[in-house]
Amino acid sequence: MDLQKLKIIQQAADCGFNLTRTAQALHTSQPGISRQIRELEEELGMELFIRVGKRLIGMTPPGRDLLEISGRILAEVRNIQGLSARFGKSDTGMLRLAVNVAGSGRLPGILAGFHSLYPDVRIVVRRQDSPAVISALLHDEADIGIAGEQLRGARELVSFPCASVKYRLLVPDAHPLARDARPNLEALADWPLMTYRGGTEERVHVDNAFSRAGITPRIAVTGDTACLAGCARLGLGIAIVCEEEEEGRKSAKSLHVRDASRLFGEIPFFVGLRQGKLLSEFERQCLHLLLPDLEPEFIQRAAQAREATPFIPSFSI
Repeated sequence: MDLQKLKIIQQAADCGFNLTRTAQALHTSQPGISRQIRELEEELGMELFIRVGKRLIGMTPPGRDLLEISGRILAEVRNIQGLSARFGKSDTGMLRLAVNVAGSGRLPGILAGFHSLYPDVRIVVRRQDSPAVISALLHDEADIGIAGEQLRGARELVSFPCASVKYRLLVPDAHPLARDARPNLEALADWPLMTYRGGTEERVHVDNAFSRAGITPRIAVTGDTACLAGCARLGLGIAIVCEEEEEGRKSAKSLHVRDASRLFGEIPFFVGLRQGKLLSEFERQCLHLLLPDLEPEFIQRAAQAREATPFIPSFSI
């Protein structure tokens, strides 16, 4: 059986059975994907996908079983490919990190410590939203991921609580609320507000808080933290951001900073790995720096376990 066909089954499920997206993700053509799916079904003598016309809409019971089995097979293939990284020369190679933007503030200090231990390991950091972090881990495009609550319990991943990031208000110097140390939601709703784009984890907490209070805020600008801070300095409104404290102080230069965790709560962040991943020596060390309360051997056992294990938070931002 061709492993490429198993990769197609996995990718098709991850892409919601959209064969155009599946072909793009695998850098091939849609007709080629369709042909290999038909060949695999003929080889097994059963239909793996539920179809409406030529469109795939789901998986049959044997298709779902094959999806689970093929996931384990491909994970073990990746482990075989990674044996040289673990047992060969362990102080060279590449460390690939996929990181949610709001959870990346602490990372430079951790990577500085890692680089002092492994100066010959190349570090690649991709700043993405949580769904993209999960996808990168599942498709072996990242070794370690840091993301929000969506990472917890994601299929075929194991996660470890690592941080909690507070919300903050960035208020322009000349703004009337600059003198209010504890503004409430009603006071904020009287002014133009700026925060993250809709649908992101950072935005959901903000929307939920206003919704529970029965308030419709005026969202004037959406963007990342740097953009929101810059707009606040120009007097365009009050920025609602979530960022670790040191980075927040840099972004908030010439702005009044107010703790808004009582209004919007905090966002927990998790370190994630692909289930069954065989860790190289330098990956184990990076995880130890990210999760100093957990022994590397414990993390490796958890990654290899078939069932989820409860973990304790390691640090708080």
